Amino acid sequence: MVGEFWDEMYAGDDYRYGLTPNAWVVSSEARLPRGARVLSIGDGEGRNGVWLAERGHHVTTIDASARGAEKARALAAQRGVDIDARSGHFPDDIDDTGFDAVVMIYVHTTPDTRAALHAAAVQRLERGGAIILEAFTPEQLAFSSGGPRNPAMLYTAEQIASDFAHLEVDALEACQVELDEGPGHRGPAAVVRAFARRADG
Repeated sequence: MVGEFWDEMYAGDDYRYGLTPNAWVVSSEARLPRGARVLSIGDGEGRNGVWLAERGHHVTTIDASARGAEKARALAAQRGVDIDARSGHFPDDIDDTGFDAVVMIYVHTTPDTRAALHAAAVQRLERGGAIILEAFTPEQLAFSSGGPRNPAMLYTAEQIASDFAHLEVDALEACQVELDEGPGHRGPAAVVRAFARRADG
């Protein structure tokens, strides 16, 4: 089970992906309205959700790992902010809509569910709301800085463009970055990054 796998990954007191937010989340945050409603999918131990709450946003996070959600709540309490950290599976366990942003950082799934997952994320957005996404590309297989080893679970810029073709894409690029996100993500990495807005009603 996915949840059990991640419970084991997050079992210790340390934070596998560190305490600092993802760089793409940081650079994208300035594009959000003040006090935005944000949903962070697969937020793990809460590093991105807690940072967004520190920036004044109203944050809901969801992760398959109950242990991850527990550590996210503990981190929020330590930082003096409130987040709604839930343990469950997206989209089944998130009925809420009207988010100003949906954040998906390294949320990898199989080809038969990827497009549906991304469509469900868009459905949770308010008009004008944004998708903030970073994921590993197939070129990541040349690096040891994290991510799935199954090539089918790695995303190309073309796939992301197709999944969000009906959105206004402000940024979309495949690039190489240097990760320093705890012991789980460290070193050179090949990623795709996207920031896209829902313009329809």
